[in-house]
Amino acid sequence: MRAVHMTQLVDNGMKLLMRKGIMAGAVMLLCLNVTPSQAGEKNAAGTWQAVPNGAFYWQLQGDVTPAKGSRVVDSDLFDTPASQVAKWRKQGLYPVCYVNVGAFEDWRDDASDFPEDVIGAAYDGWDGERWLDISQYWAFNQIIEARLDLCASKGFLAVEPDNIDGYDNETGFDISRDDQLAYLRWLTEQAHQRGLSIGQKNAPDLVGDLVDEMDFALLESAWRDGFLEDFSPYRNQNKPVFAVEYREDGASLKKMCADISQQGFIGVLADYDLSGHIENCR
Repeated sequence: MRAVHMTQLVDNGMKLLMRKGIMAGAVMLLCLNVTPSQAGEKNAAGTWQAVPNGAFYWQLQGDVTPAKGSRVVDSDLFDTPASQVAKWRKQGLYPVCYVNVGAFEDWRDDASDFPEDVIGAAYDGWDGERWLDISQYWAFNQIIEARLDLCASKGFLAVEPDNIDGYDNETGFDISRDDQLAYLRWLTEQAHQRGLSIGQKNAPDLVGDLVDEMDFALLESAWRDGFLEDFSPYRNQNKPVFAVEYREDGASLKKMCADISQQGFIGVLADYDLSGHIENCR
C-alpha cells in the first residue's frame, strides 16, 4: 500500500468520524424505515438492507416505469428524483442507484470537479465518457463520496457501481488488479457506512475477492460469454445475482432462461440503451 494512500484513508476516516454521529445514525435508520433493533436483525455488522432475490427492472434512460411484478428497480442516480424513489419504496420496491465509479462522464453536474490528471482514455462506444485512474482514487474520492451521499439522501437502498474493471481495460493508466481491489473495498466500506448495499458489476475474476464483502451481483452478457458459473459463490451465500442479456446479441427468454435459472440467478432481457422493455425469466 502506498504511503499517500494510507494517509488519505486515515484522513478520510477522521473526516467520517467527525461528520457522522448519533444523529447521523438515527437519520440513516429513518431513511431505511427500520428501527435500531430491526437494523441489527437485518445485518449484525451494519444497517444496510439485503437486496431481494426477485424480479429486476433496470432502466437508465427515459421515464422509469417498472414492469408489473418487479421487486428491484435500478435507475440513474442523477436523473431519478427523490420523490420517485419514495414512491417506489411505498410500493414495496427496492431501489438501486446507478453510479459510474470507474469512468468520467462529461455531461454530469460534477464533471468539472474531477482533476484533469485522473481522466484517461476514451471509453469505447460512449461519447463523452473516459476512464478514471482509480489507482489514485484519493484524488477524486470526495466526488464519489458526494454521489453516495446523494444516493442515500434520495432514499435508494443500494448502489450499482459501474466500470469496476479498469485494470482489465485500456484506460491510459497503469492500473493493477490490487489497485482495483483497494478501490472497490473502499467503495464497499463507504456504501455500507451510508446504509447502502453494493453490488459487483461484471469482472468475474474478482468474485473470490469480493463475494464476502459485496451484497449482490449484476452481470452483463454472462450467458453469451460463458461466465455465469463464475458468480455461483454469490448464490452459495444467498446473495442475488441478476444476469442481463441483450436482444441485440440475439438473446431471448426462450434461449437463455433455462441456463440462467439453473444457476439460481434472475435472468433479465434488455436492449442496449436500457430505456425500457425489460423482461425477466420469472
